[in-house]
Amino acid sequence: MPRTPQQNQLLKQERRGALLKAAREVFARKGLAASKMTDLAAAAGISYGLVYHYFPDKESVFAALVEEAVQEGLQLITAARQGPGTPWEQLHGVCARLLERVREEPSVPLILVQAYAGESAPGPVEEALARYSTRFFQQLVELLEAGQQAGQVVDVPAPELARTLLATVQGLALTQLLPQLGGTPFPSAGTVLRLFKP
Repeated sequence: MPRTPQQNQLLKQERRGALLKAAREVFARKGLAASKMTDLAAAAGISYGLVYHYFPDKESVFAALVEEAVQEGLQLITAARQGPGTPWEQLHGVCARLLERVREEPSVPLILVQAYAGESAPGPVEEALARYSTRFFQQLVELLEAGQQAGQVVDVPAPELARTLLATVQGLALTQLLPQLGGTPFPSAGTVLRLFKP
């Protein structure tokens, strides 16, 4: 029995999702420049030709991954800022979710680092990063400032604190790749945020 249009669409979405998941690992390990479409196809377990059914080139795959990461980060901090709780509780929730994501998918912050550090990021990547840099960072700064006004966050310039938090999360993503640290406990949001307590 032939598949319905809905089943075809679902299958297409599942394959695209599997391709992006596999590509995330390839790009995190090899970087954009060294990765090839054949690497992505092999990691996803699909044919080389099928990759082109979803994306015209590896840069488009990379751009989709960056866009996905940016959207997730913006949704995370927007939901926290609009949710209940004190500024400190909201900050703790954001930090906990970022760390959870690093534990689950350390490749995500590594891809963002590569996107920022790359010399020639594709246009869509640069646009996504510009949105992330301004909107996510600004919301994080505003959250830290609200915490300072409530006496819950140390009195240090909020942009400096925001940068420290992001650098800590990205650094912890890098430690996920070190096998010698495999047995050590992963820091909690409480541990990371001790630096931010007055």
